[in-house]
Amino acid sequence: MAFERSSWERPDPGLEQAAEFGDSRAMMRLAHFFERRDPEQAHRWFHDAAEAGESEAMYRLAELLTGRLADQARHWYRRAAEAGHLQAMYAMGTTGEDLEERDRWLRRAAQSGHVDAKLELGRALRDRDLPQEAEHWLRAAAEDDGEQWVEPFDPAEIDAGLGPRHQACLDLVALLAAQSRFEEANQWRDRAKRVLEWEANVNRAFFRRSATGTVVVTAVVATAVIPFVQALMSKAAEDAYGQARALVQRMLRRSPSQSEASNGATLLIADDPDAQITLCLWSDVTDEALRALTSLNLDELTAQRPDRGRIRLVWNPANSRWRVRGDQRDQ
Repeated sequence: MAFERSSWERPDPGLEQAAEFGDSRAMMRLAHFFERRDPEQAHRWFHDAAEAGESEAMYRLAELLTGRLADQARHWYRRAAEAGHLQAMYAMGTTGEDLEERDRWLRRAAQSGHVDAKLELGRALRDRDLPQEAEHWLRAAAEDDGEQWVEPFDPAEIDAGLGPRHQACLDLVALLAAQSRFEEANQWRDRAKRVLEWEANVNRAFFRRSATGTVVVTAVVATAVIPFVQALMSKAAEDAYGQARALVQRMLRRSPSQSEASNGATLLIADDPDAQITLCLWSDVTDEALRALTSLNLDELTAQRPDRGRIRLVWNPANSRWRVRGDQRDQ
């Protein structure tokens, strides 16, 4: 069931349960929910997700800390960048402790396709009087396909010509004119006008889409987890896990709370009262996660822990392993 984000007054209890179990995606959903409602709760869940290995959480945590705790912010920017987070690489390229570190991360972000990094690197090289290399990166920014930079910027700024592709075009005009390459400069001046119009249109469309964001309700169902996993094993063997995902989707559709859901990934919390096992499984579960799940011997696991309380199975994408947690202490 989809709701307007503004009308979602409290997080879904199942989502909170999964986050408490250690599901990093649930932590991220909660962090985004609390971001404008309760900054302390947002900070808590971003931090927990970051510690669980979510690079996006590391980056968002750094954003929250910027301006207040610069050293901690840089720590999380660096961890996110080292984990491959593109925007964090760019942030390190502008906030690194020294010129060498900033240059290294700016180049890495530019080489990975970050359009603002291409623009800033081109400008830095121009200022170092390296026009040939500067032209290369300014062209790369100006010719970027636009996928990486479309974010919820202020539309008025985009209309004013502050988009990176437009800026790169104008910088190229100046660079080429300084080399008396006037015909090429005029060509880039004309292109700058077309890019400006494109950037404004794309961002207006983005704002129309994002203004009605939805949240996804968590499905909580009672099922026999061990037979369910055994069913996954047999289905997965048939056609590379496609049937296994279909089985998950059928279970979600049987849940009354999820019957109308149509947008985004949904969390299934399957509970087995007899075996005392709780399984957190997302509707877009990967082949890797299913393969690892079916390799677990749940019968043996429960036999070894008869008096340790409930077993919770949560997928950790950071290390590609199922986290096995118990009531008394984590495994």
